[in-house]
Amino acid sequence: MQICHDADLGTEYSFPQNQNITGKAPRLLPCSSIASCPDQGSDLITTSQTGEEKEYPDHKWYYMFLRNRELKRYIEIFTGRRAVMINTRSGIKEERYFCFKVFSYTSADHKRRFERCPYSKEEYAARRESAFAVKEAFATGSVQKLNALTDEKEITGDGYLFVCAPLDELNFILAHLFPRQYLAKDRNSYSVAVIPHRQMEEFIYLYESMPYNIELMDKPLEEYIQKKQKIRITGGVFQGKEGCIMRLHRNTKLVFAFGNITVAINYLQAFPFEKIESWSIGSQAFFQTIGIKEINLLLCDRS
Repeated sequence: MQICHDADLGTEYSFPQNQNITGKAPRLLPCSSIASCPDQGSDLITTSQTGEEKEYPDHKWYYMFLRNRELKRYIEIFTGRRAVMINTRSGIKEERYFCFKVFSYTSADHKRRFERCPYSKEEYAARRESAFAVKEAFATGSVQKLNALTDEKEITGDGYLFVCAPLDELNFILAHLFPRQYLAKDRNSYSVAVIPHRQMEEFIYLYESMPYNIELMDKPLEEYIQKKQKIRITGGVFQGKEGCIMRLHRNTKLVFAFGNITVAINYLQAFPFEKIESWSIGSQAFFQTIGIKEINLLLCDRS
């Protein structure tokens, strides 16, 4: 995995010099080491309860929105601490354990973390410690170190559970759990929504080290881009994604789609971007953020 260096965090990084729009954003930690690195795919390693490890080179992250009770239950299942009862072909039920990389997010936890986040030396040290923990988990590929960031006992409210695993295994597990839960789907293609591995790493890094600089929005991206300055991210793991610039809570934020989730980040210096006058027809982000009917209307207008 490619890592950029910072003198304090032990990683290299470089600040982008080509941004067309700049805005002051509260800064506690240096730029994420992941922000300036291209997405090179997943190096997921899953570990069973017996300690056996299997490497899956190309896995992506999938997610579900769960009520608090189910969220805690599924964390235990996907981290190998609770068995799944499997009906075998011979008709015998057997317990199986599965262990994958997981991460959870609830707005209640985010709010609580934000409220406990004063600008102090102690908080700075705590955020640096979180940054080191995340970096170490990614650098080593350790399932245990990454999952240590998610403690279901501390989770409050309903929220998202992100899981990095083979899609067929996830569907197999979900089919044997009741009540049946389903992975989130892309609202346009109706296929399972996918988050690339390196983009998920960046999201976790930002949330753990700078929780006050990232926000999950309530509405789809297309509802925020009306009459806003449209931009395209030109570097880092989110390169090519299109979104907009918004003023939220007296801060200038970069807003774009993350899976089917709209994310706002006010640490603009970490992501080089350029202004665009309109959504590019050929870009993947364009088709993800507007419907087929709108595309057809636009093409008719151009002809």
